[in-house]
Amino acid sequence: MKIVIACSDDALRHRLARLVATGSMGRVSAVLDEPEDAIERHQADPAAVILLGMFEEADLQIALALSQTPVPPAILPATSLQAPVLSTLEEAGIDHILDYVQPERLAAALNQAEPLTRGQVAALQGGRHASHRRHILCRRRTGLGLIPVNDVRYFMADHKYVTVQHDDGEDLIEDSLCQLEAEFGPRFLRVHRSALVARDSLRGLEKDLYGQTHALIDGMATRVPVSRRRLPAVRRWLREASTPS
Repeated sequence: MKIVIACSDDALRHRLARLVATGSMGRVSAVLDEPEDAIERHQADPAAVILLGMFEEADLQIALALSQTPVPPAILPATSLQAPVLSTLEEAGIDHILDYVQPERLAAALNQAEPLTRGQVAALQGGRHASHRRHILCRRRTGLGLIPVNDVRYFMADHKYVTVQHDDGEDLIEDSLCQLEAEFGPRFLRVHRSALVARDSLRGLEKDLYGQTHALIDGMATRVPVSRRRLPAVRRWLREASTPS
């Protein structure tokens, strides 16, 4: 059984690697210190089980992304009694291990580990707006990926999909603008019915030759349209942002 260990907690990561290596639980094919790296790793070299460190609600996005890969792996979350994510895992009925796990319990959990069921995925997705995601799931030609929310400059809706413009380029996501605004409202400003701009990236306004107002985005040549209805709120935000506190 090919096992990948992806955990940001150094002590737990090393302990899990040691327990698996010294037992007859399977073969560790990779040990990753960033849980999100498990997505790319699994798409390139599928594993039977991924021992996934999960301590915060935002880490649930990694499990959801793995569950949507072409060959979903069995996922065994590794967490602690103090982790905020523990209650979410229990409510979703997802088996997990704790940081003081003993070899016998780890072996049994690995043997019983399975991909997330539809019900478990739905339970995690249902609570994601309360999870304060730090990453947004996207689909790329090479597979699934995660975009740090802090890197997003703006969201632009176009028919079925929403384009995310971020520090490393752009990607398509399936979230709607309404969902994104409800979840990340304090961080982003609605400037148009089809656009949300990161407040920290908004640098000013300009009009084109046809009188259409556009938002200027920090470090980008792209101009985002601003509707007449949203213009007063955008101007108010720019004034407030430029006023010393």
